[in-house]
Amino acid sequence: MRPYICCHNHIGRTINRVPTVGQNAQMCLSRFAETNIYATISMPTAVGSPIARGIQDIREQNEAIARACKKFPDVFPIGMALIEPRFGELGIDEAEKAMDDLGLVGIAGHPPMKEEILPMVEVAAARNGLCNLHWHDSLMDRTARTFPNAQFIVHASTWAAENLSQHDNIWFEVVQYPDGRNSTWDFKWFADKVGRERLIFGADLPYYDYRFLQRVIEEADCDDDLKDRIAYRNVMTLIKHYKPDWTLPTHPPQAPRVYDPDRLWACNPDQTDRLTVDILS
Repeated sequence: MRPYICCHNHIGRTINRVPTVGQNAQMCLSRFAETNIYATISMPTAVGSPIARGIQDIREQNEAIARACKKFPDVFPIGMALIEPRFGELGIDEAEKAMDDLGLVGIAGHPPMKEEILPMVEVAAARNGLCNLHWHDSLMDRTARTFPNAQFIVHASTWAAENLSQHDNIWFEVVQYPDGRNSTWDFKWFADKVGRERLIFGADLPYYDYRFLQRVIEEADCDDDLKDRIAYRNVMTLIKHYKPDWTLPTHPPQAPRVYDPDRLWACNPDQTDRLTVDILS
């Protein structure tokens, strides 16, 4: 199988799911070792992460990403910071600290967050940063136009391909399904709409068993150049935009632990592409 680089990897725990879902950097490396993922852009869990201690919890989750980038720079070349608009000015300050002090290159948010996170997008844009806001709607259209100095990762939905391709600061993420469960990928159509140089692969760990998507890419009715671009070549350009000296490793990472497959890839029996693994279980 060809190399893969992921543009969408979460480290941390989502505690408001039943069961709780999460992974740490070490579990992530073990999964990558099995699935030919050479590197990733990582961020904390964007929704349902621990927040009982307020801004301290946000800071510690961002520090976990920074530690992974420092400890395993080949596999985690760049990272993004969790943002939390409910903390107001403290949240904005924390986004600034994450980028200025921890060396993270941008921010990650998630619906139901909407316009209230635009001040934090401004923080990222002022530093020419990278944003994954998990939006692919008219708000994303306005935001990409408002902050031309930022780079955005957007779900490659049909709507996004038809309405956002005019923005040259958007990268289109091939993740899970294009338009909801059981919709199917037509990579040639997406490449024609947005340009084959802007499609990038997203695993969306620890929630999604991306091995399903890897099989879809490997078996797709399109040329090998497009498959390679989606799998790893395009996102290399994005990573090098923020870390010019980074190079693709020669092999996937070594697994720090040999997991029982039933443990590492445990899934919802009714939705077998949905992982149900927690760090602490």
